Amino acid sequence: MYLVPFKNRFEPAFTIVELLVVIVVIGILAAIAVVAYSGISQKATISTIQSDLNNSVNRLKLYYVEHGTYPDTLTANCPSGATPADAKYCLKLTPGNTVTTYTSGGTNYQTFILEITNTARSITYRSTENSGFSLVSGPPTVVIGTQTWMQYNLDVGTRIDGANAQTNNAAVEKWCYADSTANCTTYGGLYSWNEMMQYTTTAGTQGICPSGFHLPTDAEFQTMEIFLGMTGGQASSTGFRGTDQGTKIKAGGTSGFNFLVGGANNGGSFNDIATYGYMWVSTQYDASYSWSRDVWTADPGIERQGNYIDKSFGFSVRCIMN
Repeated sequence: MYLVPFKNRFEPAFTIVELLVVIVVIGILAAIAVVAYSGISQKATISTIQSDLNNSVNRLKLYYVEHGTYPDTLTANCPSGATPADAKYCLKLTPGNTVTTYTSGGTNYQTFILEITNTARSITYRSTENSGFSLVSGPPTVVIGTQTWMQYNLDVGTRIDGANAQTNNAAVEKWCYADSTANCTTYGGLYSWNEMMQYTTTAGTQGICPSGFHLPTDAEFQTMEIFLGMTGGQASSTGFRGTDQGTKIKAGGTSGFNFLVGGANNGGSFNDIATYGYMWVSTQYDASYSWSRDVWTADPGIERQGNYIDKSFGFSVRCIMN
């Protein structure tokens, strides 16, 4: 029988440093798992709306085959009105989805429009008797890997002149490049970090994003960048990184992210429109600075900076689905 030497019996199994390394590794793995689950959930929500639309259209078409017309109206998701009704035609929806519009018309009710909304995320899709799915309301989105992003920069709030500071006054305020509302229409509004965050410092908060969305964290940007081809080391470094990931996320790029080069505001000094795009990250670098993502028309990479990105700057804002 082998006996452990006496001196080893009381030695710790792990040193403190080793335990800390294990804790860090577990934390990283947990974060990856959360992001993956969130992305799956994001895509699943949109899938349920489209699946419900598909199934509902089939039930309405069955009704038409048997009655020669589509229902006049729907009551509690079941056909109602002057035409025959039968429970087998009732629309079966996923919890959280609801019919917000149903109209029939044309000769003998040979057409219909059906809209289903996911109430938690305020997203509505439409279908008809002979069409696929189209987004009616809610932000246009794009799925990149396990994430669902808005495809446009936010343009919410009341415009104030660029020389005026945005303040915590219970009203969302925005700057428009060169104080022109036309630039907000094209590129979205410009916001200070605090205004975007609605005066909290919690990374991933909803901020000025609509219901069902939140402000992206630095880790969530890195997840997208890695999916688009960066290495982990590149994603966590600063400056312009990667190979062609910036090209992929710019307007017209293959990712569909549509990162616009809308410039920035620095105390009323507007700079770099049509050359640089600057986007806030909800993860702060420290009390004075925040991380950001930037693209440049002359560089195919994506810039990650934090140590000099003052929170008072006016940058673009993009949201990611919960």
